[in-house]
Amino acid sequence: MDTSNVMPDTVNARSLLLPYTLGLVAAMVLIQTVIAATGGEVSALAGALTGLVAICIAAWLWHNYRKLTQVRFGVVIAHTIAFVTVTTSFNLHAVVGTVALSSGAEALQAAAQNLLATPWFGATLVMSAVWGLGLLVHLTGVVLGRGWED
Repeated sequence: MDTSNVMPDTVNARSLLLPYTLGLVAAMVLIQTVIAATGGEVSALAGALTGLVAICIAAWLWHNYRKLTQVRFGVVIAHTIAFVTVTTSFNLHAVVGTVALSSGAEALQAAAQNLLATPWFGATLVMSAVWGLGLLVHLTGVVLGRGWED
């Protein structure tokens, strides 16, 4: 009979989620730099790069799912980090671009035109709203499950 106390492998949330967060921040800084360098417009290239980030997020979640389920609220925290990082990068870029347009008498009209009649509308308002709704459903489900998703 073996009476040795073997400690189960524990998951350190910081060592799991911090590199993920920093990698997402770096990826989004790169994407926003590409957008700025290519004229400040959300283009097919920006969409493709953002899609690549989405694929990387999904791959990371798939690869680390078991570890994430060992951290209370782990999967939804990873989801929230992705949402905040991606949407904030686009919204911040849009705000900076809008402020840059804010000099002159027709600044409000130019800012509205830039945000509502260009692809920035989808990259900011639509993406934030749709993804935010999905995140709210995810958060509600996890709260009902008391922080566990397995």
